[in-house]
Amino acid sequence: MHSQTLLVYGDVTVDIGLLIDDLPAVGLDTAATDQRITTGGAAANCAVAAARLGSRVDVVARVGDDLFSDHSIGNLDRYGVGTSAVQRTEGPSPLVVALIDSRGRRSFVSSRGPASGRIPSEVYLPRLGEAKMVHLSGYSFQDPGSRSVALHLRDEARRRGIAVSLDPSALFAENYRRESGWLEGIDYLYPNLHEATTITGRSTPEEAARALRGLGAKAVVVTMGADGCLVLDDNGAMRIPAIRKFPVVDTTGAGDGFAGGFLAVTLAGGAPAQAARVGTLVAARTISKRGGHTGSPSLDELGDLARSMGDEDLQEAAEFLSGGMPSRASERIKGS
Repeated sequence: MHSQTLLVYGDVTVDIGLLIDDLPAVGLDTAATDQRITTGGAAANCAVAAARLGSRVDVVARVGDDLFSDHSIGNLDRYGVGTSAVQRTEGPSPLVVALIDSRGRRSFVSSRGPASGRIPSEVYLPRLGEAKMVHLSGYSFQDPGSRSVALHLRDEARRRGIAVSLDPSALFAENYRRESGWLEGIDYLYPNLHEATTITGRSTPEEAARALRGLGAKAVVVTMGADGCLVLDDNGAMRIPAIRKFPVVDTTGAGDGFAGGFLAVTLAGGAPAQAARVGTLVAARTISKRGGHTGSPSLDELGDLARSMGDEDLQEAAEFLSGGMPSRASERIKGS
């Protein structure tokens, strides 16, 4: 486990998933074929993915004081994610209802509840002192209270020389034109293609990535689902294909898992393209199971999967994460 900590800020939710054959038309009813109640939210999913790969992770979040919050905090504890900066407040916990069809596609109805509020700085600043990197969820920019926490964490991290990463959301992208200062001081940025083109007004992944990197990010990764991702950093642009080894069961948490895998490698000193390779595998494994992080692979599983795929770069990435030393794959990627 790496000695320096990743600090993740965003939502920790209770996810109620209903499996259905097809989404019902307005005014009609449909029967669920299965149901599940799990811990979710962008912060929880990302944090678990990184922790499973050996990173020390603390979560900053705001939850309620009900049984759901007990379940969520217990879930994070079981995965080794630090919860000392999770504030419990009076009222119900953040809730997401997901409708998941037979092809793994999903629609959400969410209530952020206490997650939209401000967390006192004395709750999270002590954790920042041990952090090597701060990761912000784009959902935290939706409401004034949580936005103030995200911006304070970003600014305080910059002041202390701590790297900052951001995974935007659709609403973040739509509101960015009015709030262009949100991306200042972001070192690592990984929007999906829709978010990237919405923020920049550009039409292709390459054009959008270059426009985003022009804002100051060290690396921009545009994720494109089944088309893989595009990485742009000092070494230029690289396309990384999606991994299609696993069935698609539930796409919830794919982007969060990608971010967690990317951050684990980056925290250990890996190159952005190597980090994106690992993120792609974590995302593929995540969507092969129900829930936003139940499919996140452990470090041992990452190595086993890489060997079964015959992927030398991923095998070396797993060894790199285990030993904390730069891998030959990292050097090959830098020179590619």
